[in-house]
Amino acid sequence: MISAHNDGILASLVSLWIFIIFMVGSPGPANLLMMTIGSQFGMKLATRFNAGLISGKVCLNLAMAIGVGAFLKSHPVLLDMLKYSSAAVMIYLSLLTLKNQVDDSRISRCLSWRTGFIVHPLNPKAWVMVILAWTEFGPHLGSMVQQTVIICLSFAVAQLLFHSLWALAGFLISHTFGPSLWLNRLLVLVTCSFVIWTVLL
Repeated sequence: MISAHNDGILASLVSLWIFIIFMVGSPGPANLLMMTIGSQFGMKLATRFNAGLISGKVCLNLAMAIGVGAFLKSHPVLLDMLKYSSAAVMIYLSLLTLKNQVDDSRISRCLSWRTGFIVHPLNPKAWVMVILAWTEFGPHLGSMVQQTVIICLSFAVAQLLFHSLWALAGFLISHTFGPSLWLNRLLVLVTCSFVIWTVLL
């Protein structure tokens, strides 16, 4: 009986990891923003921003653990306000990376750990993946403490890996082909398009 229970937890854990790898690794506002930052400003700034992204997702998962997600689902007006304010912030951050429009010191301040921290709590895609993780996989992972630890750590590790890889891809593209304003504009356009598409879903 215990073995069957452990096997069930392990199967749910594997399913959760597959889900998180797909969701965190696939193109989305945060990954495309990381790619833009890596391309324009290098890995140091991207790593600092990523630390904020990871911290924000941990807080988002903790909020789910205490029922904030259920509260927002029962108040669609608040959820819509969150969605549209999210889109505005993400588009602003994307436009900010057009380096020729602002000075480096302002960029460094705006693309900080603190800014990265608010991205996922304001990111509709992040809310969708977190809600699915907790409702579809969480109940099969044991106690609430176990669910919280497993889900938070799983997302954090995946973010550390995949967000960093997207930033590295931007960095390598920039250094292979040289600084390119058209590439930056393309990345910003794609990022803004993903944000708008996510909001309209």
